[in-house]
Amino acid sequence: SDNPRRGTRAHEMGCVVSSERGPADFGADSRTMLARPKPRVLGVVPARYSSRRFAGKPLALLRGKPLVMHVYHNACKAKCLDACVVATDDERIAKAVRDHGGEVIMTDAACETSLERCLEVVNRLRRRASKWNARKKRGDSSSAEKQTTKASGDFDVVVCIDADEPFVQPHHIETAADLVINSDAVVGTLVRPGANEEDVTSADTVKVVTDEHDYALLFSREPVPKRCPMNSYDKEVRYKIRVGIQACRCDFLEKYSTLKGGKTSLRDKENASPPRWKNGKVIVDPDEPEQNRVVFAGHRVKVDVVEDTFVPGVKTPEDLRRLNAGLGTGLVNDLALTFLVA
Repeated sequence: SDNPRRGTRAHEMGCVVSSERGPADFGADSRTMLARPKPRVLGVVPARYSSRRFAGKPLALLRGKPLVMHVYHNACKAKCLDACVVATDDERIAKAVRDHGGEVIMTDAACETSLERCLEVVNRLRRRASKWNARKKRGDSSSAEKQTTKASGDFDVVVCIDADEPFVQPHHIETAADLVINSDAVVGTLVRPGANEEDVTSADTVKVVTDEHDYALLFSREPVPKRCPMNSYDKEVRYKIRVGIQACRCDFLEKYSTLKGGKTSLRDKENASPPRWKNGKVIVDPDEPEQNRVVFAGHRVKVDVVEDTFVPGVKTPEDLRRLNAGLGTGLVNDLALTFLVA
């Protein structure tokens, strides 16, 4: 990013921003990847209508336009993306996206997490390309070419952008993709500094604990890390809160769907993660973040910090009300507004 403030808070939190990393910071495998042809990157915006926290959120209006379309249109500006689609199991969302000129892939309502939904999209696009190629071989090239879009074929990396992140900007998506393209991580996600006690203690935000090399150790809705069990919030701790943008290697998605924690019957399936055991009994927390399924299985999740001007996404109806009010009065920062107005 050209933003001079980029990385300021990241440095304070002991992290190195991706723009300052080079091949020497990663393993031999990643240096090999740098020498390969440019990977194909797919953007996916998973959008569910049913949500325990905010039903119908993707269609809620921010400045007169559905949240999901703010996300989709901003995501499409990322130069690293070869294609971008909205993935949903709801016809109301699909219609809104098509009406606004977006591309939709219908997915199974049984998908339990965002990454499982991404896997279904990747598989569907691969089958789509195969069908079109078959038509061309049969001589039906005009029909195949007419239906061809960028969203087809094989992809190396998928960037999953939550439908409630209307302030996502192209460099956020490019940074997330970079985390898995240029490291040994299978998943890469962005975090922001915790703003205050309310922000950190809220169950609507996911906190992240990382090691000294910016690999995730734990995702939690509790205010972690904790220096003292008696204190839920410590103003001396530099909390990291996950932003709803994550990248994943496509060759890992199949494996992800088989990790423990899949195929549950939790009410909030998009946040499903492995069950925990206590006294021989399974304790299932429906609000545990899905990224723990990756971490608990021993796979690496790389983290990077967004700039401190980042405007958090919409988790609750109250968040949406505040953002609409902020946009109306000009309180939301100008950098984000330039993308919303576009």
